[in-house]
Parts: sequence; C-alpha cells; structure tokens
Amino acid sequence: MTNGASDSASRETVRRCRAVLDAMAAGAPEPADLARFRTDLGTLPAGDPRRSELAATMITLLTDGGGAPPTKVMADLGPLLDMVDSAPPHLLAWPQAQASARAFQLALDTQERRITAAAAGAELDELAARHGDFRPTLNAIETARKGIKLDIAFQRGDDSSKHGLIDQMGRMLDRIGDVPQAGPLRDIQAAVHELLDAHENSNWDAVPSLLARLRRSSEAAGLDPAGFAMPPEGEAMLKLLSDSESGSDSESEQLTTEEILRRHVRDGSGPAGKITAASILMRGWRETDPKPIELAIELLREAAAEPGPMRDVARHGIAVYLMRRAEVLGTLEGLDEAQEVLEDLIRDLRDDRGGSASPLWSDVHELLGHIKRRVGDQEGAGHVSFEAMYRFAHKALMESDPAIAREGLREAAALGMQIARHRVQVGDLRGALDALDAGRGLMLFAEVEMLDLVPRLRVAGRDDLVLRWEEEGPASPGLRTEAIDVLVNAAGGVDKLLKKSSPADIRAALRTVDADALVYLVPTDQQQPGLALVVPREGQMAYLPLSYLDVKQGAGAGDYLSALSRLSRELSPVAQAPFTDRLDNLCDWAWRVAIGPLLERYFARDAAKRGRVPRIVLVPMAELAAIPWQAARNREGTYALELAAFSLAVSAREFCANAARPPIRLTSTGLVVGDPDTAGSARDLPAARLEAFEIHKAFLRAAKYVGRRPSGTVSPSGPGTAAQVRSWLAADAPHAGAVLHLACHGQFSSEKRAAKASLVLAPDSAGAPGGLGADEIVRLLHSTPNRQIGLVVMAACHTGRSIHGYDEAYSLGTAFLAGGVRTVLSTQWAVPDDATSMLMYLFHHYLRAEKLPPWQALRAAQLCLIRPDTPMPETMPAHLRELAADREHTGVVGWAGFVHAGH
Repeated sequence: MTNGASDSASRETVRRCRAVLDAMAAGAPEPADLARFRTDLGTLPAGDPRRSELAATMITLLTDGGGAPPTKVMADLGPLLDMVDSAPPHLLAWPQAQASARAFQLALDTQERRITAAAAGAELDELAARHGDFRPTLNAIETARKGIKLDIAFQRGDDSSKHGLIDQMGRMLDRIGDVPQAGPLRDIQAAVHELLDAHENSNWDAVPSLLARLRRSSEAAGLDPAGFAMPPEGEAMLKLLSDSESGSDSESEQLTTEEILRRHVRDGSGPAGKITAASILMRGWRETDPKPIELAIELLREAAAEPGPMRDVARHGIAVYLMRRAEVLGTLEGLDEAQEVLEDLIRDLRDDRGGSASPLWSDVHELLGHIKRRVGDQEGAGHVSFEAMYRFAHKALMESDPAIAREGLREAAALGMQIARHRVQVGDLRGALDALDAGRGLMLFAEVEMLDLVPRLRVAGRDDLVLRWEEEGPASPGLRTEAIDVLVNAAGGVDKLLKKSSPADIRAALRTVDADALVYLVPTDQQQPGLALVVPREGQMAYLPLSYLDVKQGAGAGDYLSALSRLSRELSPVAQAPFTDRLDNLCDWAWRVAIGPLLERYFARDAAKRGRVPRIVLVPMAELAAIPWQAARNREGTYALELAAFSLAVSAREFCANAARPPIRLTSTGLVVGDPDTAGSARDLPAARLEAFEIHKAFLRAAKYVGRRPSGTVSPSGPGTAAQVRSWLAADAPHAGAVLHLACHGQFSSEKRAAKASLVLAPDSAGAPGGLGADEIVRLLHSTPNRQIGLVVMAACHTGRSIHGYDEAYSLGTAFLAGGVRTVLSTQWAVPDDATSMLMYLFHHYLRAEKLPPWQALRAAQLCLIRPDTPMPETMPAHLRELAADREHTGVVGWAGFVHAGH
C-alpha cells in the first residue's frame, strides 16, 4: 500500500474511532462498538499519538473520568491501557481514569491467574495512596479490591459469600422500591440462588433452564443477557456431569474421536474445550483403549500449558488420567509423572490459592494418596491423605451460613472413615485415629475458634479487618474468608488450630476422668468391614473388625431412625409402641454387631482388677451416633449397661479439651428450671414441674428455682425466662452455683435452612420469645471465662441430637461442653414423662446422697429401672414410689435415652 493510501486508511480508521467515542459520550458503551474500536485502534502503528489519544479518551469515558467502569468492559481495559504511550495533555482526568482502569485490570488479571492476589493488592495500595484525595477513583480502587477478595472467596469455595452477594442485591432492591425493573431483577436474584444451590447439590439437569430464565429476566430488566450464555463446551460438560450423576450413558460418548475433536477443540475454544473433549474421550471412566486415554492426557497437557483458572483443573485431570492409563495397562507407568504434577499443583495451591482453603485441596491430596498407595509408599500415602482432611476444617471456619457449612462438610467424616480404613490395613492405627478425629465436630470447632477472632486479628495487626467486622458484620461477603486467612496464617496452618490429640493425650485424659478406653465405632461401607478403634487407658492402641456394623442392613435400624423424631415425651404407651418395638429389636442387633465383641475382646477379663465395671467413652461415626449402645442386649437378656458404663464424646479432640479443665465441686447451689410457661409455644409439662420441684427440695435446696411450681403458680424467683437462664450462665459469683437442672421443652430441627436446637423457656416481660439456642450458649459461656459450671442436666427432649448431621455432633448438650461445662446429661429422644421423673430423681439421689460421680450416678439410676428388685431410696416421694413399683414395664425407651458426656 502506498503512503497516500496508508494515510487515507489511517484517517478513515481515526474517523471511525472518533465516531464511536462520540456515540459513547452520548450513552452507554455497546460491546460490539467497543470491540470494533479496539480492532480499528490496533491497526494504527505503535507510537502514533492518535492511537494513544483515542485509547486514553475511551478509558476516560468508560471510567467516567476516574470512577468505576461497567463490569462488561473490564476485559477491554488492559488492551486499551497498553495502547496509551503518553498522557494526552488535554485530558485532565487522565491520571484518575488510568488508575481506575488499572485497578480493574488487576482484578481481572487476578481472576485469570496472570498475577497473584498479593501482588495485585500491593499495587492497589500504591494507587490508593496516589489518588486517595479523589473519592470516585478511590471508590473504584476499593471496588476492584473487593472484587479480588470476593474472587478469592469464590475460588476457595466460600459458598456463604456467594449467597451473601446475591442477598445484597435483594437489599438494594428493597431500597430502590417498586420500579419497572424490580420484578425481573428479583427473579434474577432468585434464579441465581437456585443456580448456586444446583451447583452445590450437583443438580446439573436444572442448570440449562435456570440460565435460560436468567437470560429472559436480564432482557426484561434491560441488561445484557450474554453473561448467562453458555458456550458449547459448557453445555457438553453439563451433560456429562448430569449423565454421570444418573449413571446413564452420555450421548457425547457415542461420538467418534474425530467428531469430539471437531466439536470441542477448535479455534477460540481454549482450555475449557480441551478439558471437555478429554472428559468425553474417557467415556465416563469406562474407556479401556489406551489410544483415546493418551489423547485425553495430551489435550489436558495442552490445556495446562495455558494460564488461567482452568489450569489447575487440567493438571488434576492429567494425574487422574495417568492413573487410569496405569490401571488399564496393569503397570505403574506414568504414575511418577502423576505424582510430580500433583505435588507441583499442591505447591501452587499452598503458595497462591489459600492452601487448605482451596476446593481442590482434598481432591488433589486424596488422589496423590491413592497413587502413593499404588506404588507402595504407605507412609507417604498416610501423610498426604490426612492433609486432605484440612480442607474441611478450613471450610467450617470460612462459611458464615451454618446451613451452607453443613452441606460443604457432608463428606468430611466419610473421607475420614475411608482414610482410617486404609490406615488400619497397613497397621497405622495412629493415622486412622487422626483421620477420624479430623472429620468430627467441625462446626462446633469453628464456632469456638470464631469467638476469639477479633482479639486475634488485633494481635495480628489487622485493625482494619476488626473495623470492617464491626461495621459490616461477619456475614459480609468475602470478609470472613479474609479474616480466617489471617487467623490460619498466624497459627501456622489450619492443622495448628485443629489441635490433633495424640494417643498419649487421650490416655492422660482417660486417667483424669477415670475412664478405661476411648473407642471410635466406624460402620461398614460397600467394600470394607466396620471397625472399633480402641485407645486404652493403659497399653497400645488396637482395632477390632466389625463386619456387620451396618445401620442400613441392621434389624430395622432405618425404621428406628425415622421414628426417632416423632417420639414425644407426652405420648401414651399405645402411641409410643411403634418406636418402642423398633428400639427393642435394635438392642439385640447392637450387641451382636459391636458391643458384644468389643466387651468380650477388651474388657471382660479385667473387671475384677478394676474394682468396678469398665467405663468406655464412645465416638460413634455416621448413623451409629443415633444408636443407644448402652442398651445393647445379649442372648441372656443382659444389657451392656449392666456390664459397663458408657459416655459419649464429640471427638478425641473435644474429650481431651474437656478433661483438661479442672474439676468443679458440686454443691446444692445452682439453678433449677421447672416447666416455664411458654405462652403457647409448647404444651405444659405438669410432671416435669413436679419432678423439678422435688429435686430442688431434696437435693438442690440452695439453688434458685424458676418456672412453675407443682400447683401451676409461678415461682417467686421468676417465671424461667431465657433472660434468667442467660443471667445465671454468665454469673461468675460463687453463690450462683455450679449445677443447672432443666425440666422444660427442647426444640430440635435438622432442616437445612431451619436447623436449630434450643431450650424453650418463658418469654420476657416485653414478649420476646423464650428461646435459648445452642450457638448462643457457646458464645455466652465463652464470654464469661471465669464461670465455673460443673453439671448441666437436661430433662428436655432431643437435647443430645445433632442439628447438623450425625458427625457434626452439634447439639444443646455439646454446646454446653464446648462452652466449658464439665459434665452434661442430655437425651437422644423424648423420654416418656414417668420414666424421666423417676430417672432424674434417682440420678440426683446417687449424685448427692451416695456421692457418686455423675457418670456413675446416671448408670446407677438407669440400673434401678432395669432391675425391678433394686430398693428405692427411702426419701423418694410417694408419687414416684408408686411409679417405681411398676418400673418393670418402663422398657428401654424409658431409661436408655439419657446419655452422659464429660467428666
């Protein structure tokens, strides 16, 4: 082209670019116009002052002179900045516009892994220091910074922040009121929530219709629907995921290799297309021909060579497919490369992806552990596999929404049990113990750790986060993740916060509380037997295979579990019959599959030497946590309780922490709560108030009695409001006493969005509800570190049942333990009224009159109901003596529901 023609072409290019700028100045940028502008501008030679001026002008327009640009133009800012060689003198707002554009370019580069979050943060600090006096630019910089933090939260699987961000949209709509766009915008909010739920629950079939709904609502709201479009490789991957969940063959898997490559590996498809093609080539893991497997590996190597968020996924996939190829070929070939790829990925996750906070952390470590077992490195496999468990502890700390945390932790105990079984097979019982313990009680662990977060942030020099925590609240999207990063880094890793308990620690704790062994009960899975992992007070750890320890196959155990929640304390014997029958059948099964072999193998021979029956602290995993093991019954009709004493623990970690607390002397002072008037939120419990009144009169005379007296009148000391119980829990004066007896209602719900465990008490004078929840109990007790409470007795329904799944063990009972209470008695179901009254009186008799420790007092009381010939205390009130005369008909349901935990 001649110089004249070239000049003419460049003038035409400049003319088109100026026309776009004029259009931009009159309205919002259109992506197509901006794309043409960039293309045209790219034809001008570098160093051409017109190119620099036009690019700078466009950036100034897009940022409105230094403010925040529209989200949809973020990808254009970097290329435009690269075209600006010098600042045009007539653009007075250029320094601010450049700073704003650079801030958002940093946010995008962080998201695309072109720069680390730390490096981006440092540059944002410099930009803020230079432009802090211009509020729009400073706001833009802080918006970009918040975007980086949110992206970090999202990369780490902080699902609470994702939902929280969408909830912010709802609050914004509440503020702007009823505008024409409000309806479509609210539908966008609802659909995005549903989309997140679909992702979290692997409901892939729902995704296409939700995206279509989002596109329609976006158009109705006047927004660009392109953000909710899905490329072909995304649609193909969704179909694969959906077919994998349903177990059906994917249509894509019927394609030839050439068709797969033509559809998904094309110009512009990028790493996502190659990853999708590789997944299809593997035919849902059923491919046995080495050629397509090799091709899939090569595609993933190409995808891993490209920077961006898909690189980690591709590297993980390489290791997966190398392992599959080794399985198909029956060799170890390629597994050394798989290990190198995974170890390199782990280094990157640790250095720049938040370490154990990364959603990939567990998968990568679990896969590396599997490969190490395959090549014979059992010690290395144990270490790496256990590292996988730290992801769940980090997840528990990170999530601010308990319902979301519960969903994210569903696999924690399952993975812990899987690792434990592997470690037992190679004789690594300590490794099995660590794996089991790391998957238990994580939400309770996080609840306690978060209580000290603010002072620990101050110690770490992060007053800025403290200020945000106080102003924005802990549910502010991304804030909790950032704060937990500081907490974890200050501790030296989440493993330091989790505080593993060694066998020596457990033995010391057993000696402190006079127990003989801590026993983990692990159910069977599809391929391996169950087991009991035993840490004895003296001697070496041991394990016992339990081949039939399967709740799903066990004597109607499933029916028992489903009936458990329907049992109420006031039901008549006829109404109780279905549950009672299932429970009775369960007793024989519990002996046969676990307790019988356990007692006969480890505890039968040393009873005489001990001078008492053995005391066993149980940590039952999964559904085993709902089984009343003390009611296991042998062929002669003897219950396990007659041969041993049983306590429960959340985990070895929690057991050791509780045992380390100094004992508290129990006296007759404290607080007794007797059937407070709940103003209709729960039915009256006249037997409970009589029970509480008699216990107060006979054993806790110096205690304050609140609630209702047997006559139905309110106690002079108060009606038993939540405020009164809170006040007593927080009172650190010695005269407050160390015993709390609760004869009231307990509420229990394990529904995902309404999970709660609370005591139902009397409303206060202002009519506020009389509930006292488990989480509030933990916080309240922790806020009064000098409070010394030795015993909490809850004669309320379901106070020992976990609201967040069996292995979280998050209940009213464990909340008191986590708050520092030494001993707790709670219930696994709604124990019938008469049995509760007898049992509670007998417990306090053996505790106070016979001077037995709480665990022995409970066992002695339960034995009284099992053995009709046991003499009743002479001080027992007449109405209870009448009940006791017929106690042989009480049955298992009347005594086995009460459990002991703690000292």
